[in-house]
Amino acid sequence: MVIVAKTLGLMDLWNLFFWSTLVLTFVVTAISVRLPPLRGMDDTRRVEEVSPRHQSRFKTAWLEGIRVAAHAKPLLSSMLTNLKEGIFMAMSILPSIMSVGLLGLLLAKYTPCFDWLGVLFYPLTWLTGHTQPMLVAKASATGLAEMFLPALIAAKGAFVTRFVAGQVAISSILFFSASIPCILSTQIPLTLRHILIIWYQRTALTIVLGTPVALWAQQFVSG
Repeated sequence: MVIVAKTLGLMDLWNLFFWSTLVLTFVVTAISVRLPPLRGMDDTRRVEEVSPRHQSRFKTAWLEGIRVAAHAKPLLSSMLTNLKEGIFMAMSILPSIMSVGLLGLLLAKYTPCFDWLGVLFYPLTWLTGHTQPMLVAKASATGLAEMFLPALIAAKGAFVTRFVAGQVAISSILFFSASIPCILSTQIPLTLRHILIIWYQRTALTIVLGTPVALWAQQFVSG
C-alpha cells in the first residue's frame, strides 16, 4: 500500500488514505459476500473445530501460544528458515507477477483492450462526478491484470482520480498476476467466471463508495 500511495503522490495524506482504504475494503467485502455468486455458495465447515469445553477463547489462545512457543526452534534457526522460505517464495511468485504485470502494462499502453474493458465502469465514474471518468474507468480495469497497474495508469491524473485508483488497487484484491491463480489452484469452489463477477462487483463498489471519500479528502489538499 505504501508503494501505491507513493506512486500516486498520496503520502502527504497517508493516514487518511490508509485508514479509509482499509475500512472501504472491509465494507466492500461485507457487501460482496451478500451478492451472487458468493451469497448462494455453501459455507458449511468441512472439518469441525474441537474447542475445549468450559474454557474461554482467550485462555485457550494463551495456552496454545505457550505450547507452540515451548516447542519452537531456536531464534537463529527460525530466522534462517524464514529467510530461505521467503527467497523460495519470491523466486516462484516474481516471474508471474512481472510477466503478467508487464503484459498488462503493454496492453494498456499500446492497445485499446483496457479502454474497452473500462467501458464497464464508465457509467459509474461518470455518475459519481469524476472529472476524468474514462481515465478512472481504464485504471480500474487494469487492476484485473495486476494490482499495481491502476496506480501507474492514474499517476498523473487529478487528485480524486489518483485517490480512487489507489483504493481500487487495494480493495479489488483479485488479479491475474497472483491471487486469481492461487484461488483456482485450491479446492475453493470458485470458477473463473465467478471470480470475474466478484472482481467487477468489488471494483464497482469501490468506485461508488470510494469517490465521496476522495472528494472529502480533496478538501484537505485544497485547504
